[in-house]
Amino acid sequence: MKKLVIVTLGTSLLFAGASCNKDILDENPQSITTPSFLGTPQGIEAGVTGVYSGLRQIYGNDAAFFSTEAGTDLWTNGISSSSGLNDYNPNDLTPANATSTSFLWQVCYQQINNANGVLQYSATVQGMDPARLKQLVAETKLLRATYYFLLVRHFGDVPLMLSFIDAPTKDISRAPQAEVYNAIIADLTDAMNNIADKPAQPGRVTRATSLHTLAKVYLERATSTAKQGDDYANAAKFAKELIDNQSRYGLGLEADPATVFTEGNENGKEVIFNAQFNGDASFSRIDGFAFGGENIAAFNFRSRYDILPNMTRDINYGRPFARHSLTHYLEDAYILRDANGNALEIQTQLRTTDARYSKWFTTVYLVNSPGANGGNASAVVGDTSIWYPGRELPAAVLTRIANRKPVTYRVFQPSQYTTEFFPTLNKFDSRNRTSFQGFSTRPNIVYRLAETYLIAAEAYFYLGNSAQARDYINVVRRRAAAPGKATQMEITANRINIDFILDERARELCGELTRWYDLKRTGKLIERVKLYNPPITRLATGIYGSNAAINIKDYHVLRPIPQTEIDRTGGKITQNTGY
Repeated sequence: MKKLVIVTLGTSLLFAGASCNKDILDENPQSITTPSFLGTPQGIEAGVTGVYSGLRQIYGNDAAFFSTEAGTDLWTNGISSSSGLNDYNPNDLTPANATSTSFLWQVCYQQINNANGVLQYSATVQGMDPARLKQLVAETKLLRATYYFLLVRHFGDVPLMLSFIDAPTKDISRAPQAEVYNAIIADLTDAMNNIADKPAQPGRVTRATSLHTLAKVYLERATSTAKQGDDYANAAKFAKELIDNQSRYGLGLEADPATVFTEGNENGKEVIFNAQFNGDASFSRIDGFAFGGENIAAFNFRSRYDILPNMTRDINYGRPFARHSLTHYLEDAYILRDANGNALEIQTQLRTTDARYSKWFTTVYLVNSPGANGGNASAVVGDTSIWYPGRELPAAVLTRIANRKPVTYRVFQPSQYTTEFFPTLNKFDSRNRTSFQGFSTRPNIVYRLAETYLIAAEAYFYLGNSAQARDYINVVRRRAAAPGKATQMEITANRINIDFILDERARELCGELTRWYDLKRTGKLIERVKLYNPPITRLATGIYGSNAAINIKDYHVLRPIPQTEIDRTGGKITQNTGY
């Protein structure tokens, strides 16, 4: 196989042949000797599938979650960390050591060059239906824009490479964000005008994907150094177009928040864009520890149930990587409050109006192995084993639990959360794995319609139209209400500000690879990490918190440029300030 070098990364250009069926985006590996294979109908199909393959690497593994959810107001330290991204550790978050973000850089540029190859050779394809060729080119441009959008948010100015590279080069430098955003918008606009409304098969991007991504891009650019005066207006326009015409694209909000993440519904009506996975090692690296194509979303937010009495690791509860422990801010964000921030719920009523907490977090574990881990053989399978009540319990309740027959169970109150023990985000639970150690093959949802409403709300807020922002937010909040409580969930326009919008995005999108971007975009990263990411506390049950609030600095709104890229270009690629 001829090795094609991108940005001197030394990574080979990989394409997988594609054959379609009605169920999934299939992939069949083919031997390729020259890039000109892309100029054939089979080659361009294979090339586009290759560009899609990178989505597995940036939307499912450790790097994905450490680079987007760690080091924010929603999640604090779990039992392991990566590249200092969780606590902004100056000894780890360096150009040489920031492996998670360096990996994202490598994958994005590899797939950008793959996309450039597809686009270059598409002009030479013979014997292909023109409509099919037009569709493939549109999909490729949308995906190229997706990879560049990730890069510009993480690194700021980045090399802008829109031509296919098939030979080593060191003549690479960073382009201003304005040029990168212009290229992203050009690709998305062209894709929007030439792509299908609905996917031919699950995993394909569509016109709806273009609209949603354009809205996100304009919203992001509006607070960047490349900002334009009409960014918020454009963000509102494209989000509104998608919302107003959702039936055209076969989209709609699920009636129940739980249904959004029901296993098997990853291609449901609310989903605009997802990353497909499979269990074939020919296409997906499945070791879980090398930032490959495996899907470990199900394990990242899973706490350690398997070392507690009467419990053992199983397929149902999953593999407890315990990478990210939720903050008290996130848990308490689901408590209904008045306009002054006062709680309208107490004790057993906490988080009972907003149903998202009870549906998206596992707070009770049931006995699955009586006698295990020093437990009691008298324990009954299916009885309560672990409970996270989400509040501090009265002494009388704790005494009653301690004296429970035939056996007691473990209780972790909020003051007892640690890097190992905390309520589990269950959006990504995967019970169809072949073994309890096996990785998930569920598609990971990247964009969904509920976020489109929140993007529209934010854009209209910045445009001075709080009433319109309120209406969009209330659509999402009414869907989140427990039965009979939709009215209590509605808010008034005078409550709309950027902090409330961020709170609502936290409640709706926690864990969905958005939070670091949200805080950076709104200028709230430093403030909110200092306010809500708890300091390290040593408890009888373990350690909770991180040094994020101590370590975070203004320059952390950008990631370090990988040192390898600076070295390989002889310094033409320069470093971000502070690193």
